[in-house]
Amino acid sequence: MNPDYSLLTTWAECDAAAADVTFELETYSYRDSGLDLAGKRATRSQAAGAAALAKKDKEIMAAQRDADAGGLTAQQQQDANDALELLQYQRKKIVRDNRASAGTDRFLSTLDAAQVQGQVDILTAALAGITAHRATLTA
Repeated sequence: MNPDYSLLTTWAECDAAAADVTFELETYSYRDSGLDLAGKRATRSQAAGAAALAKKDKEIMAAQRDADAGGLTAQQQQDANDALELLQYQRKKIVRDNRASAGTDRFLSTLDAAQVQGQVDILTAALAGITAHRATLTA
């Protein structure tokens, strides 16, 4: 459905409508900036996830050395194995959380970007339509 520019009957109405549409365009430019920040946040989150994974891998290697050490009592061996299993579980959770949030965040950011671009296109066309309609009116 296209806007009905015939509802604007004076230059003053066209100017007021153009000002309102321009303001709407500005709000979408701020939203676009917000999306850029969200993208940066997602990148930082992925980097933090990678860092957490690297740290966990180091902890697992150290725990593996402890579990493989000779001369442990049965209780010490069980404790070392339990610690290793816990660290491996924590690593799986980090991997799963990173994978889940990365895919969802990327999808939602593309959806938001498409929505913003759609609104910008509509508002830009409306502004052009107001300008063209204003040219047909007399002062």
